[in-house]
Amino acid sequence: MNRLFDVMILILFISTINLFSEDIGGKAGSFLRYGLDARSESLGRSVIADKRSTFSSYFNPATAAFVTEKSIMTGMKVLAFDRNFAYLSYLMPVNNNAGIGLGILYTGTDGIEGRDKDGNLFQEFSYNENLFYVSFGMRPKNFLTFGVNVKLLYARLPEGSADGETVSSLTFAFDVGATVIIPKTNDLVIGLSARNFKGKNEWNSNDVWSDGQASSDYYPATYSLGASWITPFNEDLGFYGSLSSEDFLNINYGLGIELDKKYLEKIFSVRMGTISGDLTFGLGFEFSILKMRSILDYSYTAEGISDFNPHTISWRFFL
Repeated sequence: MNRLFDVMILILFISTINLFSEDIGGKAGSFLRYGLDARSESLGRSVIADKRSTFSSYFNPATAAFVTEKSIMTGMKVLAFDRNFAYLSYLMPVNNNAGIGLGILYTGTDGIEGRDKDGNLFQEFSYNENLFYVSFGMRPKNFLTFGVNVKLLYARLPEGSADGETVSSLTFAFDVGATVIIPKTNDLVIGLSARNFKGKNEWNSNDVWSDGQASSDYYPATYSLGASWITPFNEDLGFYGSLSSEDFLNINYGLGIELDKKYLEKIFSVRMGTISGDLTFGLGFEFSILKMRSILDYSYTAEGISDFNPHTISWRFFL
């Protein structure tokens, strides 16, 4: 336990380091750079080489090859500024050396007030972005996995005409990834991924306005290198780390530590990490409902954008 305390102090120290970089906050596709489930969030999104939870295939499709049983994950983020964020994923093994999965992600804002010059409310608007993806990972060698995500991206702008018509975008993107288990170990894994290739929003307002026009907003591609280590002296203790860059314009880092403890046939998990200096914390609880194993995860991220910091809740079911 003293060793765990020392590692947590180290994470706190490292999290005070700031990496200065070019801001890409205004670029399209920001909802794809905002993480996903509670476990990965509490580990600093540093799950590029994670083989404990195959839902890490969102970050690296090659990790889908580690799936050993059918599972479903659903959850949501509680965010400031009336933002909505929800997701649903399914994964299953294929022939013991591959995995395939499906996923849906929704994010958006509704109740946007439209007021006239006198301040009178005349209409409420909404905006949303959606991701539908298929993951496939295969394990040609015991120490090597490859994977790909194929993504369908749909975005919808607020209503832009008196008839309620709007402008929307429907495009494709894809991810690729690989993991390598270091020879002579089963505990140290290195992962690589490149995400959101060809991602963009294509807008065409000719059908809404007589003077409409067409335009494209491209997503920056995300390149990541990560590692995970399950300690040989304690298989309940795991360390995670990653470096990422969008179009090589910036550098982001993630660090995380996870400790699992079994008590009365139930497993409790404590997690802590950082997302480029923003501290994260999370808990997990594994239990059974009607003989079905499930895991409830929670995370908190101190991102400092507003007075209200994000909370993420996930529920994993094993079929």
